[in-house]
Amino acid sequence: MLRYKVSYRFLITLLPKQEKLGDKYNKIKRFIEISEEEEEKMELMELWAIFGPGVSGAVFGAAWWIWLDAVVCSSTTVPFLHYLPGIFASLAALMFNCVRKEDIDYSPYDEGEWRLKLWLFIAYVVSFVSLAGSAGLLIQDSLDNSSPSVWTGVAGILQCVFVLISGLVYWTSHPE
Repeated sequence: MLRYKVSYRFLITLLPKQEKLGDKYNKIKRFIEISEEEEEKMELMELWAIFGPGVSGAVFGAAWWIWLDAVVCSSTTVPFLHYLPGIFASLAALMFNCVRKEDIDYSPYDEGEWRLKLWLFIAYVVSFVSLAGSAGLLIQDSLDNSSPSVWTGVAGILQCVFVLISGLVYWTSHPE
């Protein structure tokens, strides 16, 4: 970062000599403009690496808080089957956070890449199955009067969505 600022100061010293430098001045100016954009991008990436995991943890905690609130406030006992979509969504978030982004790059000579892509595919299948399961439980709860309240089903969907969002936020922000 300091190098860019030094280069920028160097360009400022060249401003009076602009006519003498000609094309070299424009090349230096173009380099510094690109460097400033990259510097801003790097600062945003550093901020995302610092605050992203915290945001991810807060969203994950909110997801389970919503679910526990629905279970505690339910007038009937919530069966264990209603817990499974949230558990599987958490498992799916853990599964796709086991893969580093750098390992997915295309390499025609790497044999292990297809295993990682298969692992990610299975993780996404588990995540979508957990969402579908929570939606199915919401429909079941709304049609049956003896089952837990509809809020339990809505909380199950919100829990799955928030858990998966938190997993993706962490995957995009962890600095490995």
